[in-house]
Amino acid sequence: MKTALALRHVPFEHLGILQPLLEARGYAVRTVDVGVQPVPTDDMMDADLLIVLGGPIGAYDDATYPFIRDEAAAIARRLAARKPLLGICLGAQLMARALGAAVKPMGVKEIGFAPITLTT
Repeated sequence: MKTALALRHVPFEHLGILQPLLEARGYAVRTVDVGVQPVPTDDMMDADLLIVLGGPIGAYDDATYPFIRDEAAAIARRLAARKPLLGICLGAQLMARALGAAVKPMGVKEIGFAPITLTT
């Protein structure tokens, strides 16, 4: 069976409708509450799919949330290994950080669904 590991930063940011969709496609889904539980760096590499969820935390809030540093380093290793990874909100910010991109506030709140445009 394929495995999907979801990293959750706060209880109200969960997989939602993604969980039954993943399970219907043969994934055994496990959620880890980072910040409460240790960052599962080995499991992050071993999972068939890693999903890093959102939360009201910044990608560089290492001083306030020390687990962010370990999480970003493990994300960088997974990206370098070219393994499947989905970043949602904070998860996408941590992916950008891991890839060396600048992550900064936009000046407006961005919550919910919005259209996206592929650039490459």
